[in-house]
Amino acid sequence: MNRYSFVIWLMLVLFHDIESAQAKENSSQELPISAFTQLSQFKNLQLSPDGKHIAITVPKADTTNLVIVERQAMMPVLVLGFGTNKHIGKFYWANNERLIYTKTYKRSGRDKHVYQGEIFAANVNGTNKVQIFGHSDTKSNNRNKKGLKAHGRIIHMLPEDPDHVMLEADKWGNDFDDPTKIYRVNIYNKKRTLISTLPHGNMRVLLDRKGNIRFASAKNRQGKKLKYQFIDQKWVALGNDHPLKKYSFVSISEDNQTLYVRKPTGKNLTDGLYKYDLATQKLTLIFNHPTLDIHAYIREPGSRLIIGAKTMQEQVNFHYFDENSPFTKLHQQLVATFPAYDLKVGGHGYDSKVMVIGISNDKNSGEFYLFDREKQSLEYLLSRRSWLPESQMMPRKFIEFTARDGQPIYGYLTLPKANDRPHPLVVDVHGGPYGVQDKWHFNTDAQLFASRGYAVLQINFRGSGGYGKTYEKSAYLKRNSLIQHDIIDGTKWAQSLANIDDNKVCIIGGSFGGYSALMASLIEPELYRCAIPRYGPYDLVFQMQNADYMDKDSVAVGAKEKYGDNEKIWREHSPLTYIDKLKTPLMIVTGGKDTRVPPESAWHLKAELDKRDIDYQWLYKASEGHGFINPENKQELYQKTLEFLDNHLKHSLQ
Repeated sequence: MNRYSFVIWLMLVLFHDIESAQAKENSSQELPISAFTQLSQFKNLQLSPDGKHIAITVPKADTTNLVIVERQAMMPVLVLGFGTNKHIGKFYWANNERLIYTKTYKRSGRDKHVYQGEIFAANVNGTNKVQIFGHSDTKSNNRNKKGLKAHGRIIHMLPEDPDHVMLEADKWGNDFDDPTKIYRVNIYNKKRTLISTLPHGNMRVLLDRKGNIRFASAKNRQGKKLKYQFIDQKWVALGNDHPLKKYSFVSISEDNQTLYVRKPTGKNLTDGLYKYDLATQKLTLIFNHPTLDIHAYIREPGSRLIIGAKTMQEQVNFHYFDENSPFTKLHQQLVATFPAYDLKVGGHGYDSKVMVIGISNDKNSGEFYLFDREKQSLEYLLSRRSWLPESQMMPRKFIEFTARDGQPIYGYLTLPKANDRPHPLVVDVHGGPYGVQDKWHFNTDAQLFASRGYAVLQINFRGSGGYGKTYEKSAYLKRNSLIQHDIIDGTKWAQSLANIDDNKVCIIGGSFGGYSALMASLIEPELYRCAIPRYGPYDLVFQMQNADYMDKDSVAVGAKEKYGDNEKIWREHSPLTYIDKLKTPLMIVTGGKDTRVPPESAWHLKAELDKRDIDYQWLYKASEGHGFINPENKQELYQKTLEFLDNHLKHSLQ
C-alpha cells in the first residue's frame, strides 16, 4: 500500500467525508463553507521509539479512534476506541510495544468533550488492554491499584523505565488550589506509588531526564509566586535572596548540571532564556530578542535538550545557540528544505533512524513527512486538511502601524485575491486579552473571509502576548480604553490603504474579541458598518462574579490585577453601561454551556436591546460552550456570519 492509498484508506475505512477530495479536485472553484468547518483528517501522529509503527488519532462526528499502522507496509494493525460519544484524547508511546491513551466523553446537551481523568494502556497487537488510572476501574481490591476518583495527567514518560510513567492527580471535589499528588504508575499492572504531595495546586513541576522531580513554580491562594526545589524527598522553598527566585523553570540538561530558566529581560521585558550552573550558581543569558518573545523552543528529540528558539513575526524564524551541535545541523538542513514553514521534528532520540517532520505556515494548517536519516530521504505521509489546498489560501502579511500615542502596534493582514476594486474589511479581534496573540500561522476565519473577498485585519493590541511584558502590562486595567484605541487606530490605518474600501468595515471577535466588537462600536459609533460579538462579556459585574476562573483563588488574584477589583471599575468597563450610544447593527452569538463567559452576559445585552427596540440578529446554541465546536453549528455560524457581512458590506453600498 503506497502513501496515497493509505490516506484514502484512512478517509474511507474510518468513515471520513470524501467531500474533501472533491474540493481539492475542483481547486478553481470557491471552496464551500464546509471545507473550513470539517474535522481534520487526524488530530495527532507519533512514531514508535523503534520507528516500526505510527499511531494516529482519527476524529469522526461521534467518536475518535487511535489507529496503529505498521510503517514499512503502511498497513493498519490495530484500531483502538471506546464507541459512540466516547473519544480517545491524548496518547503516548510508552515503549516499542505499548501505548497509553486517555478517554473523553461527549455528554448529552454539551458539545465540548469532558475528561474525567481515565488513562488506559494497550499493546500494539491489541493484547493486555488495561485501565491504569481513573474512577471507573473498580476491579481490584488492592488500594494501590483500585481506581481513584481523580483527574490524572501524564507528566513524564520515564524513557529509562519502560514499565512505568509519572502522573499528577487531583481528587474530584478538590478545588484548583488544593495540593495535588504525583504517582509512579505501572503501565502493565496499574500499581501506583505515591512519590510526592505538592505544596500547592497551582504548581508546575520540572522533572529531569530520568523522571526525578527537581524544581517547581507555584502560586498560592493569595496569588504570591513561589519557587521550590525538591531535595531528599522534601519540598524546599527558595528564599527571596536565591538567584532563581525571579526566574521561571524551563528544562534541565541531561547531565543535571545545567538548569534552563526564563525571565523578562531588557527594555521591553521580552523573554530572556538563561542557563544556570547548579554547581557555581552562575546565570548566563543565552537568548533575548529586543522586541519579540520566544514563540517556542527547538529541542532535540528524546533528550529534550534546548538547542535553539523560535520567534514569530513575518514568519517563524529560527535561532540556534550551538551551531556545532549535530542536531542543529540536521535542523538547519530541514529548515532549508522547507523554507517559509514552521517546522517540528518528532522522534524518540537524536539517533533515531526515522523521524516525523511536521510543517505548517500561514497557508498550510499542517502536513507530515517521514525522514529517513540513513537514506537522507523525505516521504510525504499525511495532511491535516488536504481539502484546503495551499495554492488557494492567502498569505498573512505582518503589519505595523503607529497608535495615537506614538507606540508601534503589530498584527496581520490577510488580503483576498486582487480585483479592480478596493476590498471590504473585517477587523477580527482575538480573545484574552492578556498574553494572547494572533499568530502568523494558518487561521481558519481569516482564510474563510478572504475566500469570500474580504480583507481581514487582526491586531495584536497592547495587552497581547508575544511582544514582552512591557507591551502586555501597559494595558492592565485598560481593556475599555487603551486596547480599544489600538483596535480603532488599526482600523483607521487599514482604511488608509489604497486596496481597502474605507467605507466598508465590520468588526468581529470571540470572548474578549466579542467584548471589543461591541465596545469599539460604542466608542466610535460611525466607524463600523456592523459588529459580530461572539461569546463575549458585556456585563462585567456579572462576569467577574460568575466566570469559572473567579472560583480559583490563585487565578482570581491575577484577574483582579488585570480587570479591576470592584464593581465601580467593572461597571465603568462594561459595554452595557454605554449601550445608548449604539448605532452599529449587531449579530450576537453565544453558547448555553459557556463557563468562561457565562451566556447571561449575552442575555443581558439582548434584554437591553429589546428594551430600546433596537434590532439585532441572535444565534444561540444551548449545547455549545466558549466557542462553537460542533461542525453543524460552526457551519451555521459561518453561513449566517457571511450573510450578515454581505448584507452590510457588499449589498448596502454598491
